[in-house]
Amino acid sequence: MNAHVVPCADLAEYRERADAWTEGLPFPVLSGPSLDRYRSLFPEGELPRVETAPRAGTVISVGGDAGAAGRLLAAATGRTHRVVEPAGLARALAPLAGELVAVVGLAEDITASGDWPGAHGPVVGVVTARDLTALTCLVYRSLTAGAASEDRVFVATHPMLEDADLADTNEFEDILGLGRRRPKLLVLKALGKECCAALPDGILCGRSDPIDAPPPPADPSYRHMPCMYGAGCHRADLDEDRRLPAAELHATVVFTHSCSSIAVGTNAYPHHVALGLGLLEGTAVAVVGALGVHIVQRGAQGDLEDALAEDLPLGRAVERLNERARPINGWLNRFGLLGDPGLVLGLPGGRAADAVAGAAEPAGAAVRRDEEAVRDLAHLSNVVLPRLERLCWLEPGVDALAVEGFRIRVREAAEDLQAPDLASRVAGIETDLAAFQHATAAAIAHDIYVNGWNYGGPSLDGLREVSQRPTTCPNCARDRAALITMRHVVHAGLTVRTLQCRRCGDLWWTSEESDEPAFVLEGALDTDAVSGRVTGLSRTLRNDSEHVLRGGIGFAFAMRRFLGLPPEISAPISVLPGEKEEFTAEIDLVGHQPRPDVHTGVFIAIVNGAYIASSSMMRLAPAGSSEPVHPPETNFR
Repeated sequence: MNAHVVPCADLAEYRERADAWTEGLPFPVLSGPSLDRYRSLFPEGELPRVETAPRAGTVISVGGDAGAAGRLLAAATGRTHRVVEPAGLARALAPLAGELVAVVGLAEDITASGDWPGAHGPVVGVVTARDLTALTCLVYRSLTAGAASEDRVFVATHPMLEDADLADTNEFEDILGLGRRRPKLLVLKALGKECCAALPDGILCGRSDPIDAPPPPADPSYRHMPCMYGAGCHRADLDEDRRLPAAELHATVVFTHSCSSIAVGTNAYPHHVALGLGLLEGTAVAVVGALGVHIVQRGAQGDLEDALAEDLPLGRAVERLNERARPINGWLNRFGLLGDPGLVLGLPGGRAADAVAGAAEPAGAAVRRDEEAVRDLAHLSNVVLPRLERLCWLEPGVDALAVEGFRIRVREAAEDLQAPDLASRVAGIETDLAAFQHATAAAIAHDIYVNGWNYGGPSLDGLREVSQRPTTCPNCARDRAALITMRHVVHAGLTVRTLQCRRCGDLWWTSEESDEPAFVLEGALDTDAVSGRVTGLSRTLRNDSEHVLRGGIGFAFAMRRFLGLPPEISAPISVLPGEKEEFTAEIDLVGHQPRPDVHTGVFIAIVNGAYIASSSMMRLAPAGSSEPVHPPETNFR
């Protein structure tokens, strides 16, 4: 007899020994194939001693047959224990919301309870199996989880999945090799359903018996695979040596991404073919897997590795997976735990440790989604690009094909929000988009210099005033101005706002959609200048938005190319949220000799897709004349 374990021949003996067990006595286990598989990890024949460190939470056994196994698990880990019938499980779980609860029971009893136990509020791990021999061995393995386990992660990924190049393998042959090694964490990203997880060249099967063995009777309301009728595996393209029973895999924890790999309590197929249950008949102590239809989220693997490295209990680790997955895919990214939620497994390293040590990222390591990059991409897609698309209506010189090219780049980046280079791709789009807006501003300024200024271009005929609000003119400080809003009769999203004064005329125009513009050009409307000098005309771009302003700013005298005034000037501009940036157009009145006059000019900015214009009046006096004295002008926006 093994010094640490006592195999029991039948349920009566197991119950008797379980009732009498205390720390120091051999741990009772029912003999069976699961115990034999676990024993194979210890070639010298000595099975490990159970670890009796306390674990957080509560143990609830479902059904009388599982009561002894649940009592042993609770007694060895210092937790309270109670037994309920399947019909009372939901009622027992309801008061335990947020707590770690190990639900111990046969799969058929969990299914009889009517739902996945985690749906009732607690942070649940279901310690379950198809029969009592496998269940008692699972309890024993969960109390010896640190034995015969390699401190490494092994990742097998279907080659059609986006992160396949990061995996340790895309081939079934390498998974067969896991029958001889036992990684601490095995990650399976495959195509599948309740009964299997598949790669192109092989399949992991939930059945633990031969494929041609007669299956036990099953409720005809279940979905049945061909093997249940004696018709062989549904993967008719594979030979039998390409089908690996899940119980023959060695791993401490298995993390599966195939659909419905956790289906206890909600199973549509008989338990006899369930992949998760097959894994628990091997040497695994726990299976973390998908509940229902699943969209693979690459960041989940890294989240789990980090949680294990932080010594979180398995239940809290899976809770973290769900919390981080919920904002991304919600219902299509739910994880469940088969195994003890109070178990602290530990995993050396993790992504955080790799980053601190400066170590290279190991093969198969997942990359957490860059939330800031996603927010920036959403802002580009939902705010900046729609503005630019509307700008194509206001300014016919805007390159609409280039704008569509940016739309395509944003869409392509959004196809893989888990891509390790997402942040750099988004930054590249922002940089190129800023350069495009600067080039657009420069082109508009040049057109103003040559042909004059006509904000709105051909769209002016389609704009209709929808509101007019009296206001004080910021230039003359009189109540004779109006803030006017116009909307296009065809393009309902195209809105233009302008501030007009009965004395001063145009003050500013903007295509920004908010009633109170979040970024504005500020500066004096009238500026005095004398021929034969260099004069600076300035505007300050103020950013009241939550996003960095990127684009271009420029100045041009309206249709003054033929009147001897200096040409347009432009520059790139970037303004942080809550900050200001000044732009000064140096007007060379030494090399250029325009006649004294009031020369109309326009500052324009194309930033974050919006087109802002601010009028300017340069009152040019002849050389040698004294500069006129005027009351200080009020800054306007």
